[in-house]
Amino acid sequence: MRRPHYEKVQDLLSPEAFEAHLDSVIEEWGGLLDRETAAMVVVERLGRSVASFTRVADLEEGMEANLRATVVSISSVRTFTRQDGTEGRVTNLELRDESGSCRFALWDDDVGLVERGKVAVGTTVRALDCYVKRTNFGLDVSRGKFGALLVEAA
Repeated sequence: MRRPHYEKVQDLLSPEAFEAHLDSVIEEWGGLLDRETAAMVVVERLGRSVASFTRVADLEEGMEANLRATVVSISSVRTFTRQDGTEGRVTNLELRDESGSCRFALWDDDVGLVERGKVAVGTTVRALDCYVKRTNFGLDVSRGKFGALLVEAA
């Protein structure tokens, strides 16, 4: 029997226990989830990620990527005026994984993650649905329109 995503938690559950968790999640959702989607829910609930991550060293201009990295520095928050006259805010994180480091820009409402202390030096984050562009500072990574910056539990 094919068990999607089971390999990510096989050290935690037997195949039978995984199947039981799948059945429970499907029932919990009133039968609305297929087995693959239920498997993703089970894996995430067990503290593992279903996303595949790009190493920082493998980032290239124009690509979309998911990153898992640690915050090693945070710049001060900068306020600016956009061309349309609205005010914006930005801060830059330096993210590092085993392969290298990159700059990650947090814009506007996302700056609040730093101000509220959710993102701090030493925090491990998952940056999902990000895009990579070249700037004067090298490669910059930012959250895409439907992306997210998730803080991993310590």
